[in-house]
Amino acid sequence: MIPGTEADNTSAPDGNELSAAQYIERLRRIFDRYTSTRFFAMLNACINCGACADACHYYCSEKDPDHIPANRAKQLDHIIAEYFHPLKSKLGFLKPGDPMANPKFEKLYQAAFENCTLCGNCALNCPMGINTGEIMYVARALLFGLGKLPSGLVDPVNTTLETGNYLGLSDEDFIDTVEWLAEEMEEDMGEGFAIPIDKENPEVLYIPHPLTLRDLPFLLMDELKILAAAGENYTLSTHDFDTVNYAFYQGSKENAYTIAHSTLKAREILNAKCLALAPCGHGYRVLNHEMEKIMGTRFDFKIYTLVELIDRYIKDKRLVLEKDRFEGPITYHDPCNIGRRGGVIEEPRNVMRALTTDFVEMTPSGVHNYCCGGGGGLASTGSLGGIRQRMGKIKADQIRATGAKIVVTGCFNCKNQIRDIGKNYELDIEVKSIVEVVAGSII
Repeated sequence: MIPGTEADNTSAPDGNELSAAQYIERLRRIFDRYTSTRFFAMLNACINCGACADACHYYCSEKDPDHIPANRAKQLDHIIAEYFHPLKSKLGFLKPGDPMANPKFEKLYQAAFENCTLCGNCALNCPMGINTGEIMYVARALLFGLGKLPSGLVDPVNTTLETGNYLGLSDEDFIDTVEWLAEEMEEDMGEGFAIPIDKENPEVLYIPHPLTLRDLPFLLMDELKILAAAGENYTLSTHDFDTVNYAFYQGSKENAYTIAHSTLKAREILNAKCLALAPCGHGYRVLNHEMEKIMGTRFDFKIYTLVELIDRYIKDKRLVLEKDRFEGPITYHDPCNIGRRGGVIEEPRNVMRALTTDFVEMTPSGVHNYCCGGGGGLASTGSLGGIRQRMGKIKADQIRATGAKIVVTGCFNCKNQIRDIGKNYELDIEVKSIVEVVAGSII
């Protein structure tokens, strides 16, 4: 339960049949909790200028008017007018219908889950400062209350809440894998090389992505190689080894808090000075930005995504890289939640310039870089793969225009999405994590 709030036992999709009146009451509680004066100011400030359209990768990829962020937000406005209007919702002859049978919620589902990744780029173009992604987050919260969610945002979250990580790995699985990794790395790193687990008072508690533990151990080896080569005082932990937090994209701050709190508790138990997260955009966003808002308090420690530490290691000469080991041109894709939402813009560029003399920027880049189309939970739901690929067209066009041979990024989902659109749009590129190219260039 989020500190300072009452447990919201009715906001989780529990599969139980409720009456229309009970569903409406549930929605009203969620709406009151998730809205604010700022929300209503944004909702009512739109002047229909269309400036948001050119920032949206959905609209830029297909030119469908329904994909204009301002039009997307109107789907929620229709719901508000029927269910939450201060006067209409109380008039007997305008009594709102059963939300589970109302087609407006099907349109809202499409707008909030299928046609928006909550990337926030629209807010940078809006002269009124409207962030349609934040408006769509309220829509997701309402849909969560009705149990209307993509499958990829249900099972992984439930597994995390039950086991502590979204793949359901046990502590024994984790320890066995880490010990095996240490054995595999010993030849390169030196005799007696070990990977610390649950070491107390470290400088850094490193939280990996569980897929690297189960399916991509060589990527985790690269991450650990960087930390070891920099002489970092770090540890992994059995208390938490999952940086992923799909619950935030459900529209459930309660679930997001529960998952993120596990990481915060692990840091507290081991007395780590800071947290460092494997390249995962939404995990970084939730821990480093959303949790302070949800909890209503400031952290007295730092939370880093790994590329920030790499940048610091290079500046402090703790890492020395061989330049141009990877043949260019090389471009960099800014993950929305790390770059635009997280403010990590210059750090990866510093790293890229240390890696290559043939670095080329996309247009636009930095905070204005287009979403790749894999965020917002779309990458976790197989049935939405076709939408992801169609809405990745503008990203494919961006990459093609750079002439790059290698696309580097700092987010696991972005890497997979760009790899897929590279194949779909016949781009002659390699897609790599920034961790791979750094680890492969260490002298």
